[in-house]
Amino acid sequence: MSTRQFMTALLPVLLFGCASHEGTYSPGCAAFAGDTIILSDGGFVWDKFTDSISLDDEGNVINQFPGYPVQGNYRIEGELLIMEPASGEALADMYIQQYNGHHYLLTAGQFEAWKNTGEHNTCALVLDEHSGD
Repeated sequence: MSTRQFMTALLPVLLFGCASHEGTYSPGCAAFAGDTIILSDGGFVWDKFTDSISLDDEGNVINQFPGYPVQGNYRIEGELLIMEPASGEALADMYIQQYNGHHYLLTAGQFEAWKNTGEHNTCALVLDEHSGD
């Protein structure tokens, strides 16, 4: 088989593998506050949520997460998810993992704990398997 034939046969596999991590990640447990991250076509949207409502002295709802949602581009280097927001501000490192047939986004602390114990945090962000459909 020539190199060109090999690369032509390999391309769909690579493209499928790249897209398999895309979709909506949300907490894998019942959460009253947390993060939602959407990965799609090289872009991301990171939003925060809470079910609590804070009011100012006049009774107006306070935006508890100023600056969110954050949007930009992303890339993956090994296990590291690098999000580059349009604002240029640095974001916390996240790690993408596949475990028991599911895709997870782990914080640096969750990633270190997983490496040390082999156990995933039950509230880690998990890919909604139907969000990429």
